[in-house]
Amino acid sequence: MYDSSETENRTMSKTTTSPARLPRDQRRAQLIDVAMDVFADHGYAQTTMDEIAQRAAVSKPVLYQHFKNKRDLFFTLIDFQFDTLRDRVIERMEAVDPASNTADEETAYQAVCGVFDFVAEPRGLYRLILDSSMDEPEELEARKERFVSQMVEAVSPYILDNSILDPASSKFITRGIASVVMFLATRWAEEHVPGRGGAEPIPLEKAVEHTVRFVAYGAIGFDLSNNPSA
Repeated sequence: MYDSSETENRTMSKTTTSPARLPRDQRRAQLIDVAMDVFADHGYAQTTMDEIAQRAAVSKPVLYQHFKNKRDLFFTLIDFQFDTLRDRVIERMEAVDPASNTADEETAYQAVCGVFDFVAEPRGLYRLILDSSMDEPEELEARKERFVSQMVEAVSPYILDNSILDPASSKFITRGIASVVMFLATRWAEEHVPGRGGAEPIPLEKAVEHTVRFVAYGAIGFDLSNNPSA
């Protein structure tokens, strides 16, 4: 299980030495940084604005100057994490040379690697997007759906290229692939991270390799080169 004591010690040492007054944008960034650790450690239901203010070494009025309430703060963090994950995956995919003979395989690898890199970070902030402790979670589910739709729009052209799929089918299959990769990545982060998970450890490189292979062999069924009569 993720050890929150290291996070708390790091956060406290970082925030308690902060200047008494910071420019508004810097203070907001600091509060977001601290709040991410608190929410990731305790989950939405068990997190309080009092604890966030204490960990950030500010008064509650200062915290409420930046965020209307706990829900507003939480969704700010959720949006930040989804943006971070999306940008990381897309940047890795776009870095692949499309003229390479192995461009398709490398693009798939980089996309999967981006997700695993995200969940592998020691702070365990990926747990924010898995939180299920919120009452009336419709808004959270809507944000998750928006994120998945953005990823489908970004990734589906790679699935569609040189395949038997029409655009609608490509998006349908891409949604399934995205769900599988996220499931495997988060299960790895929860259970198999060397030195952190409770189950038998699986190195990051091996987890990525297995996931890419799993996705790639499924995608073969839609490849024109393997379906000459399509």
